[in-house]
Amino acid sequence: MDEIEQRDIAAEKILQAMKDSVDSGAAPEVVKLVTLSAAITQFVSTVGEEATANLLESLPEKVRGGAFTQEGGEAAGNGADGESE
Repeated sequence: MDEIEQRDIAAEKILQAMKDSVDSGAAPEVVKLVTLSAAITQFVSTVGEEATANLLESLPEKVRGGAFTQEGGEAAGNGADGESE
């Protein structure tokens, strides 16, 4: 399975878990913040604080450039790991 297929599967599973949380009564904004916090926590635990901070510093430009724009209801997944496609 190539990286794009892996990203598609991961995004689909994460988005479904987020939807399930909202369907169970959690506020959408809470789910979004918890998801983001969990992702950042995982980055810190695997690559460290400095690498995570460097990644986060690059996010505004990537967001503005459309790296995270949803297409067809699915997350594009571009740049979520700090790498460009």
